[in-house]
Amino acid sequence: MAGEVGHVVYGARLLTYLNDRVQQPAFWAGTLFPDIRHLGAVSRHRTHPENVSLESLVGKNDFATGLRTHAWIDRVREEFLREHNIKEVLMWHPFVPHALKLIEDEFLYDRFDDWNLIQRVLNKVYEDELELVPAREKVIRWHEVLQSYLREPPTDDSRRQLSLDIGLSEAMANEINLVVQALQKNKETRKVIDRFLAHLENLLR
Repeated sequence: MAGEVGHVVYGARLLTYLNDRVQQPAFWAGTLFPDIRHLGAVSRHRTHPENVSLESLVGKNDFATGLRTHAWIDRVREEFLREHNIKEVLMWHPFVPHALKLIEDEFLYDRFDDWNLIQRVLNKVYEDELELVPAREKVIRWHEVLQSYLREPPTDDSRRQLSLDIGLSEAMANEINLVVQALQKNKETRKVIDRFLAHLENLLR
């Protein structure tokens, strides 16, 4: 699974691929909505459609297309990391998959140039969100978590706060930051992220 910054940056690349098949900012709401599951609001299968391909990215509306884009990115990234034996390339730790996407978020943040747009999109609750999670307060809470995390490039403090916001303990949040710091010192970490970016570009040619 990609991180939240990753989903915006990769989503922007898919938006270019989709061209005029997406017209509304609701695409971004759909792209960022699926991980609301971290708040215990909904099961993963409800927000991550299976078997999404490039040919089936477009949904019934722009929100649904964003949702499907999120699911496609997660699947393609997971397959890439598995095929490239990421567990052998990087250090072993149960938090490595989570820490890797947080580092990826930090590397990718400057590749998107309109974070104010994302903040504005998240000021609104969409009917499509409420169809999947009828509890409006949960949707608003998820938007607040995203707005806080996406406001500036990720730091140890914002990573820690994100961990706490999605229900992890302080001990786990601190441990994740230690794993992030260890991975940042490993030259292979950046290589893995760069290779996935190249892989994504190859798929979209």
